[in-house]
Amino acid sequence: MSDEELMREFQSGHVDALNYLLKRLLPKLAAISRKLSPNQNFADDALQEALATVWKKAEQFNGESKVVTWMYVVIRNACIDILRKEDVRTKQNISDEKLLEQADGSNFAETSVTQIVVRRAVFDLPEELRDPVCLVFLSEYSVEETSNILGIPEGTVKSRCARGKAQLAEKLSE
Repeated sequence: MSDEELMREFQSGHVDALNYLLKRLLPKLAAISRKLSPNQNFADDALQEALATVWKKAEQFNGESKVVTWMYVVIRNACIDILRKEDVRTKQNISDEKLLEQADGSNFAETSVTQIVVRRAVFDLPEELRDPVCLVFLSEYSVEETSNILGIPEGTVKSRCARGKAQLAEKLSE
């Protein structure tokens, strides 16, 4: 059965259909979460929140997009929420300067900070640019796969990625 057929089965009252669908898609969903999160802990938290949201809101899926596209949006939103919560927690507990002072200066610390800055810049992009950029550059989907997931032409994916890269370059140069 296709993902969409399994979702319809769940919406018809067959609870096991959603369990099967989530088990089938879990590796792909986990990979997306890892690509959108600055570290494994955030990725795990976001994935857990996203799966809970999918379970609670699966009946609201209207079939206007593919199931994987709908779940991608749920995971992306969960990642954004986790980053926002962490940002608030960090600001409440310790300043960014103190975090950098406490870092031991290793490449790991520098890489982690860079990843957080880049991912936050990506999440600040307009949604129409953010989704293609996340799928192509962070999740490493091909343009064709991204086109299928988002339901837009390949040329549109390419142009949105180019515009997204340009906006990212401008933001990150600051």
